[in-house]
Amino acid sequence: MSEPSANPVRLKSAVRARSLAEEGVALSMGATAVVVRGSRADTVWRALEPTLRAGFERETLLGGFPARGRPFLASILDQLEEHGFLRELEPEPEDLAPAERAAYPYLESLTRRPHAALAALREGTVRVRSSHPELAAEAARALVRAGVGTVRVDPEDAPGSPLLLTTRWEPAEGEPAEHLIASGGGLWLSGPRDRSAGPDLVAPLRRWFASRKETADGTAPDEGASRLVHTLVCAQLALALVAHVARDAEDAAPAEDAEFMVTTDELVSEPCVFSVLSPLNPEATGPVPVWEAAEPPEVPALLDSVTHLWDRVFGPVAEPRPGSLPQLPVGLARSGTVVGCGPTTAEARLDALLRALRPEVWLPSAAPVGLGLGLTPETAIGAAVADLALRMPGERWKDVAAPDLSPGSRRLWAALTLRLGATASLVVHATDDGLHRARVLPETEGAFSGEGVAPHPDTAVQEALLRAVASARLAEEPPGPPLDTCGGGTSRTLSDLARWAFETRAVRLSAPEGADRLRDLGVHSAVASWS
Repeated sequence: MSEPSANPVRLKSAVRARSLAEEGVALSMGATAVVVRGSRADTVWRALEPTLRAGFERETLLGGFPARGRPFLASILDQLEEHGFLRELEPEPEDLAPAERAAYPYLESLTRRPHAALAALREGTVRVRSSHPELAAEAARALVRAGVGTVRVDPEDAPGSPLLLTTRWEPAEGEPAEHLIASGGGLWLSGPRDRSAGPDLVAPLRRWFASRKETADGTAPDEGASRLVHTLVCAQLALALVAHVARDAEDAAPAEDAEFMVTTDELVSEPCVFSVLSPLNPEATGPVPVWEAAEPPEVPALLDSVTHLWDRVFGPVAEPRPGSLPQLPVGLARSGTVVGCGPTTAEARLDALLRALRPEVWLPSAAPVGLGLGLTPETAIGAAVADLALRMPGERWKDVAAPDLSPGSRRLWAALTLRLGATASLVVHATDDGLHRARVLPETEGAFSGEGVAPHPDTAVQEALLRAVASARLAEEPPGPPLDTCGGGTSRTLSDLARWAFETRAVRLSAPEGADRLRDLGVHSAVASWS
């Protein structure tokens, strides 16, 4: 929630109110809406609205309200603050040019200080550089219409493909900012909308274009067919610059990740976040953040929190989807060319996502360490421990008797041997520290194997059987990518491995270089080595 302002404020002019009779009153501004509920909300709002629109000080308004109703009024003001419906009580500009008059309502929707932002636009300069004269001219027109005081089109000095146009905002006071239009592979990018396009963004953006199969060759699409696209993306660029000025007016922090408007030649346009993945260096490590054991969120909720990782345009991996894969007796899912499995479809999607991310984020390393990724700190630690254990030389494992199978293990064993017709045997090993490794070994050539690690022997058996069953089930489907039957683990098993590591101190845990940036994207990482 935004902090209540101590300065005089007023309701933004774009805020509209609609009575819901006894249910309350609905307040909206653009795509943002809030409902103030209560049988008397509509009556209170009608009495307050003139004061809210004229301007008020929060404490003065609350102090003049009947004591019994102050909590209700405070809750209304809190909701107005939270949804950005209030702005500072600035002097209203009177001598606005037509372009400024058009830009003012948009600025007011973005910032608490629209007049200050409008003055900054009027006093600032934008330099446009492009190798495409038509695009540069359209961008200049859009910027003038947005209220920018001075727009200069410099000689053809644009960076090479895929950047077709760049702008440099030079305010009368403050730091410059850059925005761009780029194109390639049938897509147009305009922005970013929430930060400046500095070198830290432009370089990864160039690499992203280079990685696309349909990389542009440096020429703009046909000018006649793209005139409407030019108009749209230049307007989007102008809006991005105006939004930057609005943030500067109230010293708002820029976003870490850049959001671009992405438009196709068919004028289908949507905002997409360009998340730059920093590579993880397992040979340069720091301390693992303090982890406290707690009940983690459900797997579907975790997946919902990282949908940006498979964004349709910028996602570093493909969406983990079950598609047409069978979901019994175990779940299966694909992310691009990678297959994951789990006891449920959600666990299979999570397994596929983390397996697909692994080669995207880890730098190569010859160090004898375990590398782990997870959507929670404990599962990342558990994955690192599992990876380390599976890399451990065979002589450190001791043969132990296979445990009596639990109902879950018996179900998987029956699925493998009876339903899927595989012939296999179970082998279990253990370490002196109480770690167990189970292997499903094929007894005939071409049969399916699996491997799992866990503190408890039956859990290790279940992990191994899960992968063996998934591999056998996948073989019944049309030819596709094979399933990696080693490593990983279900969320509960990875949590158990993390707990084992902290209790036994048999391994050293650290965070790889680059972990902070990846954590900002919702993915945790860990490095494990033997103590």
